[in-house]
Amino acid sequence: MAHRMDIVIEKAMLRILSHQQADGSFGYWCEVTPMSEAVMVIFLHLIGESQHPVIGPLCASIRKRQQETGAWTLYPDQTADLSLTTLAYFALLLSGEPKQAPRMRDAERIILHHGGLLQTSTFAKVLLAAAGQLPWSVIPVPPLSLISFDPSKPVNLFDVTAPARIHLPSILILSHRQYAVRLPSEMTLAHLVHPEHQPPNISIAYPNPSAMEQSKSFLLERMEPDGTWAGYLSATVLASLALRALGFQSTDKLIKKSIHGLMGLLVMNSPQTKVGSSVHQQFFTSTVWDTSLSMQALQTAGLSIFHPAMQHAASYLISKQQTRLSDWQYNTPGTVPGGWGFSSDNTLYPDVDDTLSALKALYPYKRQGWWRSEWERGANWLLAMQNDDGGWSPFDRNCNKPYLPLFAPDDLKDTVLDPSTPDITARVLDALGCTGILKSTRHRPLTVTYAKISNKAERAKAWLLSQQHPNGSWFGRWGITYIYGTTAAIQGLRWAGVSRGHTALQRAVSWLTEIQRGDGGFGESCQSDEQKTYVPLRTSTASQTAWALMGMCSATRELTPPIRKAVGYLLDTACEDGGWQEVYPTGSGVTGQVYLRYHSYPVVWPLMALCVVRRKFGSEL
Repeated sequence: MAHRMDIVIEKAMLRILSHQQADGSFGYWCEVTPMSEAVMVIFLHLIGESQHPVIGPLCASIRKRQQETGAWTLYPDQTADLSLTTLAYFALLLSGEPKQAPRMRDAERIILHHGGLLQTSTFAKVLLAAAGQLPWSVIPVPPLSLISFDPSKPVNLFDVTAPARIHLPSILILSHRQYAVRLPSEMTLAHLVHPEHQPPNISIAYPNPSAMEQSKSFLLERMEPDGTWAGYLSATVLASLALRALGFQSTDKLIKKSIHGLMGLLVMNSPQTKVGSSVHQQFFTSTVWDTSLSMQALQTAGLSIFHPAMQHAASYLISKQQTRLSDWQYNTPGTVPGGWGFSSDNTLYPDVDDTLSALKALYPYKRQGWWRSEWERGANWLLAMQNDDGGWSPFDRNCNKPYLPLFAPDDLKDTVLDPSTPDITARVLDALGCTGILKSTRHRPLTVTYAKISNKAERAKAWLLSQQHPNGSWFGRWGITYIYGTTAAIQGLRWAGVSRGHTALQRAVSWLTEIQRGDGGFGESCQSDEQKTYVPLRTSTASQTAWALMGMCSATRELTPPIRKAVGYLLDTACEDGGWQEVYPTGSGVTGQVYLRYHSYPVVWPLMALCVVRRKFGSEL
């Protein structure tokens, strides 16, 4: 087994290295089903680019993902997703697909069977309203004048978490301006409004001019240099349409710049042509995240930090550190910026997970005296983001005010909040531990005393232990779902000083052992995220197996049969050319709406897991 493992590890390392780009990053595709292609096609039609050459290839990608039933799905074991099916159908219709086509008829039946247009997600409704297919009255939004842009006010935009904040002003502008593009009559979706669900006839009051002007200023101030908003497809689409609602023309340089920015999110599978036969639209890039994970995997595998590829990647990460104050400052006053964001084109919205991941990847260089000030700046920012309850949130500090869901549609009530989550809190503890911050050594950030750091860790540990479910698992917000959260919790608690024999860790390992599949692997459905209870997948996945394997290794001293079985699964399923095949999305974006297939995951996580096993049990393999 040891020899096989060495070969698999070597091939996986080479596979990762083959993905390094000219700027030093490790480039992988972050896939969000055909949702992103459908949104892009609809946007191009609404913004006046209906003849854009990318529409045809994007529509081809959409068609390829339609199920035999006529539905489109967010993940393979889902029967149908109403919102995705509606947007995919509309994108094809706008692009010339006749309603009479058999596959379009099949899609219509699926849409009506699931309740029609009025049962779609809020985001889908916003796009459909902007296309004149639904009245704006079907989208419950608060009066624009009620949402203050002054962070000192009791109800203000900065109480909303960053991903919602970058979308909300655009939705408010579009809604209050009643913006709707006039499309040809043959493009109507009126036949897909279910007879039992008719839109209400409600007028929306026009807001005061100052509120509209503040919304406009908010958008313009947050446009990224590449023309996107936070590097998000959805935010950029809505902001561009909002600018049109405010009077900007399609030919305006800002609109053109936003379109150009979205083109930068395209993935071409045909390197010989600019617009090949297989084109995909990313919802966002995951370049910073993929680069830090790739560096960690290669370091765990033993690649020297002085290797040119590693130094190049480290320089890339340093170049992406965010050193400007932005929205997060209002809930964390007095904190010097220094975090990292998820996407390569995001310069204003750092997040906790990407920051801790970058710090872990850069820590070996910091120990050599390289980029010490940058590293400590990032560590201080990370520590400052702890919530009052002891946990950490993904984006903002103490962004969990109970009144916020009152203003949000049902499907977005969770997205306006940014509560502490077990996986993020655990991963912070892991990062603080493995980078020496939890130890009284010279490697601590200089602006925070050891006593304060120790207090932060104890509070986080107590909060995390309180979040364990009765069956021994923890919920994971950003990976699918309980496997991800449980492994993160085990690793974080171990670094925080919790012993392997602690009841919480033993219960966690027992739970992992119970859900292990017969082939030795692990597999969990995206339905877990929606139902908030563990739902097994019928097949194992490489990334989830790797997570479980690392969790079991962290909580035991022995090379147990479950660990051997998980290692065997990864060795047996490794590809000849390196890495593992995985088509199932194991990342979560928006519960029930966005699930992510990271193309880096089937390589970096199994490589890390096998290297952990080799380092810990090498002589016993």
